[in-house]
Amino acid sequence: MYSIFNAISTYEFRRIGTCTSTMEAWDILQVTHEGTNAVKVSKLQMLTSRFETIRMDDHETFGEFHAKLMDIVNSSFNLGEPISNSKVVRKILRSRPERFRAKVTAIEESKDVDSLKIDELVGSLQTFEMTLVSPRKAKGIALKTIKEESLSSESEDDEKMSKG
Repeated sequence: MYSIFNAISTYEFRRIGTCTSTMEAWDILQVTHEGTNAVKVSKLQMLTSRFETIRMDDHETFGEFHAKLMDIVNSSFNLGEPISNSKVVRKILRSRPERFRAKVTAIEESKDVDSLKIDELVGSLQTFEMTLVSPRKAKGIALKTIKEESLSSESEDDEKMSKG
């Protein structure tokens, strides 16, 4: 009991302070944090549904999508239902927006998806995303500069015509 008492907050201690056995204290803490078995099953069903339906939005970065997906994976693991590495890898590959299509195809053709590590895939997709973002920003700046130059030359032409 002493080990449990040292590992919990004062708030949680109030729940189990009068328990006479370690098992009794553990059961109370387990129900408090995981819920009853019915609640646990319900949470797992909700997580499974979220896992199946999650997709990366066009405006979303890969890091944001990856964080949301891993929250689901970790929550499922914490409730005693781990999601396999290969299932997570396949989900990531399936859930990409159109701008990732070429990279996903290249990964599927060149790598064994069943043995591909999540971190390896994440690194590859983040690197690819960086190459997608850089040209867009550069193009936007170039267009802005051209537009500003065009506007300033038009105003100079207007001034010359009004004077001349």
